[in-house]
Amino acid sequence: MKAAKSLKTIISNSDIDHKELLHIKEFKKIGSKHVNESLKIVEKAFITPIDQKDIIEILKGMEDILHSIHSIANHLYIMNITIIDEFMLHFVEIIISICEKLYDLMVAFKQFNKHGKENIYNLIEEISKLEEEGDRTYSECMIRIFSFETDAITILKKKEIYQRLEYSLDCFKRVADMIGNLIIATM
Repeated sequence: MKAAKSLKTIISNSDIDHKELLHIKEFKKIGSKHVNESLKIVEKAFITPIDQKDIIEILKGMEDILHSIHSIANHLYIMNITIIDEFMLHFVEIIISICEKLYDLMVAFKQFNKHGKENIYNLIEEISKLEEEGDRTYSECMIRIFSFETDAITILKKKEIYQRLEYSLDCFKRVADMIGNLIIATM
């Protein structure tokens, strides 16, 4: 969540400070280290009614989320994008919201035997709606750049960033779907 919020802070300014984008790389390193440590714990000692392979896939999905956010920041830097548009801002707002919902989902998943599955299904549905909002935003921004933008380099840069933003939302939804599938499998 820190990486997503950092991305929001960075692009909320009228000009992007590329040095600040590099801080997201640190969040990715910390997250990857945490995932690797979690994988070692799961491998050695995890005893659960949920298959070890499924837990590992969720951890890898979480790492994909971190990588996708880092990729957005990295490409803003690589392509020297200094001015962001309303679509990029909207995508990041959706990423923040979906990140918060996924956090709530992980908390509910940890306690699903105590509190039931209804909350989990509601959170998965909310995550799906946010991802669908991202799909609509993606369609709108692509229509806009191909209808009104005349500079080819600007088109290429924006297209690349929009695709990475939309992919990031897909990563969140995949993790939510994995959890939903696990809940169904445990019934």
